[in-house]
Amino acid sequence: MIKETIPELPNDAYQTPPSRVKGLRMMLGLSRKNFEQASGVSAATLTAWETGKHPLSVKGAKKLVDAFEKLNINCTTNWLLSGEGLAPRYHQPETECFELDARILKEVFYFEQNNPLPIVSIVSDDSMEPFYQIGDYVGGCQLLSNKAQQLIGRDCIVTLETGQVVIRRVQQGKEGRLNLYSLNYETQAENAFISDCKIQRIAQVIWHRRADIVTI
Repeated sequence: MIKETIPELPNDAYQTPPSRVKGLRMMLGLSRKNFEQASGVSAATLTAWETGKHPLSVKGAKKLVDAFEKLNINCTTNWLLSGEGLAPRYHQPETECFELDARILKEVFYFEQNNPLPIVSIVSDDSMEPFYQIGDYVGGCQLLSNKAQQLIGRDCIVTLETGQVVIRRVQQGKEGRLNLYSLNYETQAENAFISDCKIQRIAQVIWHRRADIVTI
């Protein structure tokens, strides 16, 4: 059954503009890159708003209102900026509908509040199937790149030097670098195997949640 307004969330989940922006995106089950492809708002801009690196402006809020509208969420600039006024509402498209389920967001919120240096990501390709499927949520605790050797043989969330985030199993590379490889031999991912890569950060997957978005 479709909920007309966003479901009840933890007390602090929607207290700031960054949390409101991130919360709505994650309830849609979209990574930042997927959101960019669906709405036209760049992943870099979205990251800056969600982390608070750049405060959300009125102009930015209007841009997000238009973006969420494309994804069947009605919200206002007032709510995005202040949390006041009409709460976001889901409007059902004519041909298909999705149930926005807050359970995953609650788990993400709990994970981020109770783990040091948390990283949460959404699986965006089929490279790790059948263990991790597109749309699944994974989380871990960040290690600096010079500690990455501790995670050889583990499934990890890896931020590459380019800023791209991938979920891969880690192998020893040359000269202290890492090889990242896929578990799905039939994957369609372009970078299923990445050899001797440089990374910004890495986290072993210690939390995994299947996506709960239901197509009716």
